[in-house]
Amino acid sequence: MAENLVKLADSRDARLSRAPDAHPLVAEIVEALMALSGEAHRDIVIDRIAQGRHPGARAASQALRDEILRAFHAHCETGSERALFRLRFGEGSHRWALAPAAMAFITARGEMC
Repeated sequence: MAENLVKLADSRDARLSRAPDAHPLVAEIVEALMALSGEAHRDIVIDRIAQGRHPGARAASQALRDEILRAFHAHCETGSERALFRLRFGEGSHRWALAPAAMAFITARGEMC
């Protein structure tokens, strides 16, 4: 799935796939949101990533949680067409979603879980 993120970035002429500081958690967030039909409460996404890394984990550590939050917000919609994520119900929302362009790219390729 991480290669799908690279394809998404390349197809939108984003520099994400080539940026040395691109965060590896971004791919995990995309995978979690894809498995959750494109949107979910942030706690569900965060815990899903933690469980993927550590089977049997009930919740993410505070350090991992903070890191995921930073990665999400670094690629969140702020009026940019290149954003991968968005807050479904606007500023202050805890409902995370794939941005429309990201969702269209993934859906068009039949990659939703």
